Formats: sequence, structure tokens, C-alpha cells
Amino acid sequence: MSVKTKLARQAVRTTAKHTAQGAASKFARKPFRTITLLAIGAALGGLVGWLVGRSGGEAATIDPVAQAPVSPNVSTTDNSTEQASGTGAVS
Repeated sequence: MSVKTKLARQAVRTTAKHTAQGAASKFARKPFRTITLLAIGAALGGLVGWLVGRSGGEAATIDPVAQAPVSPNVSTTDNSTEQASGTGAVS
């Protein structure tokens, strides 16, 4: 395991412990406020997730067979019936 990976994991672990300890401390001091804020956050997160999921129409999907755009300077073969168009398509 690389040093970078170890440091990243340690940072995540430390942040998670710190967040959990802070949440527990706030809950001990003001339980109603903590529960209210967590419920509001969960509701808003669920609503945003639902809206993002519903808005995933055709524009949001990725074409699995997408190809790189063709250069307008298409070199054609020696066949005299082929001509390069402005879009790069050969006709």
C-alpha cells in the first residue's frame, strides 16, 4: 500500500471519528435540535436525490458506443466517387 493511500485512509478515519464525536456531543447538549436538523437534512437529501433521479432523461445518459468526433479534414481514398463533406462524413 502506498504512502498516499495510507495517508488518505487515515484522513478519512480521523475525519469520521471527529464528526461522530462532534455529533454525539451536540446530541448530548441539545438532542431535539440535533434530531430536527438530521431529519431536515435527510428529507432534503432524499428530495434532491429523487429529483436528480427523475430528471435523468435521454440527455443525462451516456451513449456506450460514443466515438470521437471526426476531423473535418477527412482524407479520402483514390475512389473518385467519395467526397469529404464539411462535417467530416464521407459520401
